[in-house]
Amino acid sequence: MWSRVDIAVQQATAVLRDRLAHEPVQRRRDMLALGIADSTQCAMVRRGLLVRLRHGIYTLSEALESADSLTRHHIDLAAAIAGADEQVWAFGSSGAIVHGLPTPFVVPDQLYLVRSSGKDERALRRPSRHRLVIPNAHVTTGTIDQATCSRVQGVQVVSPALAAVSTAAGMTSSRWRTALMDAALWRGAEVAELTELIDAWRHLGGRSELARALLRARSGAQTVLETFSRLAFMERGLPEPELQHAFHDRDGLIGYADMWWSALGVIGEADGAVKYHTRDDLLREKTREDRLRALGFAVVRWTFDEIEDAPDHVVDRVWEAARRTRRRSG
Repeated sequence: MWSRVDIAVQQATAVLRDRLAHEPVQRRRDMLALGIADSTQCAMVRRGLLVRLRHGIYTLSEALESADSLTRHHIDLAAAIAGADEQVWAFGSSGAIVHGLPTPFVVPDQLYLVRSSGKDERALRRPSRHRLVIPNAHVTTGTIDQATCSRVQGVQVVSPALAAVSTAAGMTSSRWRTALMDAALWRGAEVAELTELIDAWRHLGGRSELARALLRARSGAQTVLETFSRLAFMERGLPEPELQHAFHDRDGLIGYADMWWSALGVIGEADGAVKYHTRDDLLREKTREDRLRALGFAVVRWTFDEIEDAPDHVVDRVWEAARRTRRRSG
């Protein structure tokens, strides 16, 4: 026989499952507004169904048990932001994770947040006198344009452009800095916007390196592999390829090539690990490549391992493909 507490706990769990599908955490007052009484919340905590993440901030234990490391970082960010005594946003590598930008690590060791300094530019050059106390979090102060911020799956986050700049500022790899600039451009950021952010956030360090990375960035690179490949090719004497060039035949659009060397008559395709999920994906790609070759162009493919371990061999294959194309056209 179920007691009233059992029934209340069951009903509250169902309500929170629905809520937590959109909001990673719930405040005590949010649950009260949903009709979940304090006594029910306490019963859920005692039974291990509800986990206290911060003072007054909760999530279901089942959400934590099923969470991978990225999802757990997302939940921790939501809890830290909800528990802050002033408005803060995910920033740096935490912001990159929320926006799905590329990073060279799976999950950062701590949360990265930013608070607004308002109009007091001196706050950029000194620690905040009202330092936020958020466990496992690094809080930066800066001038935030709230109009560019957003809420992604329950987490307040700075714009993709600022997330990219603030993450790249802490990197030592020039390739990764360029990959983040590429990602920001692919998401719709403008070069002028990124330039302004690099200048405005110069206190983060690495301003000259970020400016150089932006000079090498291009808007057509969809993946880190494409960025790394383009940089490797240009460093080894290949002309800079056109990115995402559209190809058509008499049947219509064939598709967009990752890279296109028009002077060489060569199409380049960077094959990521998850590019082809099924046999149908492979068959469609084979048909696509056959149509490209029928136009008289050569197609060269490579993987991440090849561009990392043997880039010179990939470059040689591009030059050889160009020679074959010239022989056929001649």
